[in-house]
Amino acid sequence: MEKDIKILFVVKNMRVASGVASFVINYYRELIKYSDIQIDLLVVSDVGSIYYEEISKRSNIYFMPSLRHPIRMILFLKKLFKENQYDILHSNVFNSNAPIVYYAKKNRVPIRIFHSHTSRNGDSILLRFRNKFFFLINIFYSNVFFACSNTAGEMTFKNKKFHIINNAINLHKYFYNDTYRNEIRNGLKISNDTTIVGVVGRVTEAKNPDFIIEIAKKLKTDKKKCKILWLGSGNLDEYVKKRIFDEQLEEQILLLGSVDEVYKYYSAFDVFIMPSVYEGLPIAGIEAQINGLKCILSSNISEEIKITNHCDLIGIDNVENWCKMISSADTNRKKNEKALFYKYDIKYSANDLYKLYKHLLERVK
Repeated sequence: MEKDIKILFVVKNMRVASGVASFVINYYRELIKYSDIQIDLLVVSDVGSIYYEEISKRSNIYFMPSLRHPIRMILFLKKLFKENQYDILHSNVFNSNAPIVYYAKKNRVPIRIFHSHTSRNGDSILLRFRNKFFFLINIFYSNVFFACSNTAGEMTFKNKKFHIINNAINLHKYFYNDTYRNEIRNGLKISNDTTIVGVVGRVTEAKNPDFIIEIAKKLKTDKKKCKILWLGSGNLDEYVKKRIFDEQLEEQILLLGSVDEVYKYYSAFDVFIMPSVYEGLPIAGIEAQINGLKCILSSNISEEIKITNHCDLIGIDNVENWCKMISSADTNRKKNEKALFYKYDIKYSANDLYKLYKHLLERVK
């Protein structure tokens, strides 16, 4: 049956523990329940995903040829937009979006959304300068702008109007659970008197891996009974593994990679840290607070991330300060009122996005 609204979600990859991939799968699962919506997925840089089987039951998944093969990529995009008359392009990527949004506009896709999930486009000044060209194309050919936070929107879109789309999740999955705590700790053979410091996110420059390693070194020197569990993978996997080996920190840092059922691990943690160089509004920071964890986050993250009083934002210029906060943290779970997280409840947020999609389409009729 032909659907009333055809949407193409664009994502860099669907890697587990990627915030953007989490955003996409969370909204996908709710929006696909609406009888008048069809959602397809375009993956820019495929690394495999446990989500593909689930998505392919209801939707088409497309994999874009690399930008290193421009002719193949152009032919692919021409065919994609010609054969599928999409009503909405909802793109969650930066640089790779330039050719995508260009061909979407050329094929008369009426709503072309450019969604910013970060406050910075590139890890270095050189990359940000290079990426400026792609950014200008995105701005020119897109006609609707989304952001995960006010900070991300203002940094990305300057004086342009943008809509805040909350990084919403299934709240109930992230509430503290004793069974999950015992399951994860027993599986990893970690005693109850060991403090587990949790890190959830891609292993990239933005997540500040060298700083995390320095924290582990300091905690080891201070003879603290701590382990850092890092869930996620990324382009710096091998670099971080080598540094851990060179610093003899194999007992202090466990790199678990992309794991299934990430939500269970929050209950096994005692403290959650995120010393990021930059972020948009990280989903993992919301998940950790829902679980009742003590959260120590980088002051480079928007103040909007601070939902509870059990969350602190501090600078990333002093490892010792972070270690002191970890060592003195109140690890008793805080039972938070669900009402605090209302706007991050995926059921309500997905319904708001559905209504926004309908409103945007009505404007262009």
